[in-house]
Amino acid sequence: MKRQATTFVVTALLSTALWAAPSFAQQAGGASEGDGGSPRDVQTEEFKFGRAKPIAPPKIESGEESRAAPTDEKTAVDSLTVFSRSRDGKESRTAASDAVKAKVLELLNAPAVPEKADGTKAQMGPDPALGDESSRQVFGTDDRVQITNTKTYPFSAIGYIEGKAKAGYGSCSGTLIGPRTVLTAAHCLYSNDDKAWLDEIIFVPGLNGPDDAPFGAYQYETLSILEGFQTNYQGFYGSVIQWDLGIITLAQPIGDNVGWFGYSNYDNLGDFDANIVGYPGDKPGGTMWRATCGVLAENVGDINFFYDCDTYPGSSGSSVYAYDNSSKQRIVVGVNIAESPDANTAVRLNPAYIEWINGLWK
Repeated sequence: MKRQATTFVVTALLSTALWAAPSFAQQAGGASEGDGGSPRDVQTEEFKFGRAKPIAPPKIESGEESRAAPTDEKTAVDSLTVFSRSRDGKESRTAASDAVKAKVLELLNAPAVPEKADGTKAQMGPDPALGDESSRQVFGTDDRVQITNTKTYPFSAIGYIEGKAKAGYGSCSGTLIGPRTVLTAAHCLYSNDDKAWLDEIIFVPGLNGPDDAPFGAYQYETLSILEGFQTNYQGFYGSVIQWDLGIITLAQPIGDNVGWFGYSNYDNLGDFDANIVGYPGDKPGGTMWRATCGVLAENVGDINFFYDCDTYPGSSGSSVYAYDNSSKQRIVVGVNIAESPDANTAVRLNPAYIEWINGLWK
C-alpha cells in the first residue's frame, strides 16, 4: 500500500527535540500530565449529548489529491496564513511568521531526492497506557478498543468536539497540546461547502458516554485554520487535503488539570505504531475508542501519511500519536483527516506546520 503525498516538494528537515519535560511543563511541543486537580474553579458550559451527528471524514477519490497542488513560493507561504474566528464572530488573518516562512522556503528548496537524515531513528514503541484497555472505514476485523477510564492521563487530554453548521450540529475529536490549545482538523471548524465557520463549538475532555463529562465542557476563545484550506478550495477535498489542520484556543486552561500531549516532527518518520483515540460515531454515543496500527515508512509522505487504522465519522480531528520510549512521552505526529478506498489519511506535522502551531500555542 505505497502512497505518494501531495503538495509542494518537501523533505522533513526539522529535528525538533523531544523534551524530557517535567509533568507540568509550560512549553510548546512538550507533554504534560497536568496537576491532576479538579477544575472546580473553572466555569464550564452546560452540555447535553445527543444533538450532534458525527462529521464524516472527507473522501479522497482516486487521483484527485494530485490536482492543483501549488508549487510557487507565494502560494505556499500565503497558504500558511492564520485564518481565525473569535467567539464574537470577528474574522482575522495573520500573515505567516518569519519562522514559518523560513521553514516553507527550506521545504520548497529541498532537493528532489532528500539526503539521508543524520542521527539515530527515534525509539518508538507501544503506548503502555493502552495495554489494559479492554458509512465505516474499517480494514479487516474491527480491532478498536474502548477506553473506559477516561479520567486518567493520557485519555483525559483527549476530547469530544461539537459545533453547529448550517445543516445542524456535528461532532469530531481533538487533543489538548497545551493548557488552552486543542489540535484537530480544519474541516471540523470550517465548512468549505457552506463557506462558513461552525458555531457554538465546545470541547469536552475525557467524555465517557452521554451522561459522564467528568471535567465539564469548554467554550472556545478563537478558532484557527490554515488559510490554504479555504482559499485553495476548488470544489473537491483533494484540492485542500494538505491544509486540513485546525486549532481551537479555549477560553479556560483546562490542560493545567487534565494534561496535554507533546507534538513534534520526526525527520525519519516511519515504521512506527500509530495510535488514534477519539469518538467514532458507530460506537455507543460519547464513548472513547482507540485504534492502533503500524505505519510503514513507504507510506509516509512530506505532507500526509497513510495507514489502515480503523476510523469512522466522528474520528476526524483525532491526533495520530506515537509513544517515544526515550522521552516517555506521547508525541502527536499527525491528525486523522480523511479516507480513501485504500487507506485512511493523516496530515503530517512537518517543520512548517510545527512552527505554525507554535505561533498559536497557549
